[in-house]
Amino acid sequence: MQREAVGSERLEPVVSETQRITLRQEDIPFQVNEAVNTLRGNIQLSGFDIRLIGITSALKHEGKSSVAFRLAKSFAALDKKTLFIDCDIRNSHIMSRYNVHKKVKGLTEFLCGDAMLEEVVFSTSENNLDVIFTGAVAPNPSELFSGERFKNMLKTVRDEYEYIILDTAPVNAVIDGVLVAKECDGTVLVVESGVTDRLQTQRAKQQLVYAGVKLLGVVLNKLGSKKSSYGYGYGYGYGYGYGYGYGYGEDKENEKTNKTSKRKKRKR
Repeated sequence: MQREAVGSERLEPVVSETQRITLRQEDIPFQVNEAVNTLRGNIQLSGFDIRLIGITSALKHEGKSSVAFRLAKSFAALDKKTLFIDCDIRNSHIMSRYNVHKKVKGLTEFLCGDAMLEEVVFSTSENNLDVIFTGAVAPNPSELFSGERFKNMLKTVRDEYEYIILDTAPVNAVIDGVLVAKECDGTVLVVESGVTDRLQTQRAKQQLVYAGVKLLGVVLNKLGSKKSSYGYGYGYGYGYGYGYGYGYGEDKENEKTNKTSKRKKRKR
């Protein structure tokens, strides 16, 4: 098999045990799962040909990677063969977040021609879910994503998987996110509630629209939660839609305690 002929490469039907990754299990609230499932349902209703899905954000730390990975798990839970590709080469936290300490080859090595596709695809402890990690940090991700090797790789995995979820870099920070989104059937923009301002959100949307990216909608993340507590919200569309959030944690409990203390002081 020639590495240059990536467009004709086929993935092995069964990934070997050496290519298997055990992921740390998340104990997330019911409302969070429902929000992700709602997002999944709306994507499915966006068209039968929406299978290559980009997840991006305006800025870093808005929760796009969590949304992307949980969305991939949600599709896999429907017995859909799903591939998660970590395209945030400059600043990925997926491996550390899910307790993967094994040294692996990833997207960078493949796009540089230092690995074949089957060497960078890992099966996981989640049924129907495979993953391509970022691999080594590259000095020029935008050049890698602009190349034919990346485009041919997406054509190949499209034939092998029912859904492919791509976690991209924030579009307001670097051009990488836009380059990846252009190759997707549609892209979802993640915005952190109460943190990302309207100007940054509009700029992110404009970047995607000007590049000809099909914007499926917007996820309003951490809706109704404190910054350090655990929350998730979903809002669909540009100027319309719906949303709900869920949050819990020490900040919530401290807020209640402080309010109670203030009431007692007033009574005194």
